Amino acid sequence: MKKVFATLLVAVLAVFSFAAFDATVGYVNTSLNASETPGATDVTFHGISVGANYIYEDLGFVEGGALVLGGSFDYYFEQEGLSQMDLTLNVGYRQDLEVFFPGVPVFVEGLFNYSFGLGDSTIKNALAFGGGVGTTFVVQNLNVSLGADILFAKPTLAEEYEGLYEDGFGPKFKIYAGVTLPF
Repeated sequence: MKKVFATLLVAVLAVFSFAAFDATVGYVNTSLNASETPGATDVTFHGISVGANYIYEDLGFVEGGALVLGGSFDYYFEQEGLSQMDLTLNVGYRQDLEVFFPGVPVFVEGLFNYSFGLGDSTIKNALAFGGGVGTTFVVQNLNVSLGADILFAKPTLAEEYEGLYEDGFGPKFKIYAGVTLPF
């Protein structure tokens, strides 16, 4: 058992040796469209997101590409008596455009997300896909990133809200700032 644990530990350290850890905080927005039920109105949730991603560099298809694995905790402020908290897992691909355009520290990314609601959430879970754009720069020896993502989410509503709101694809926006720490 000790040999198995030691082997797994060495494997994990080897994987993380070429990864960077990206901690982010930002604004998140999602909405629900009301169904034809009388009295139901559209709801837009505004909230805060705190997340962390591992950026596995040099695993891309071309130079400057990176695999993104991570997650976030999204807390949405109560709107019209509805509340929402999500735990989100994401996977994606990030391409640094500075490889193609020297001096332009911009990246683009494609993402797949799976969120599941916590507590008395309106949305039980959601599957989303989309993309984003961002920039990175150095401030006081810290690698800082600013970015924005737009995702198209397909929610599964909690039972008590199934007839009131539509469960079709809808936009989810995220604007964030982060700090990247190399491992």
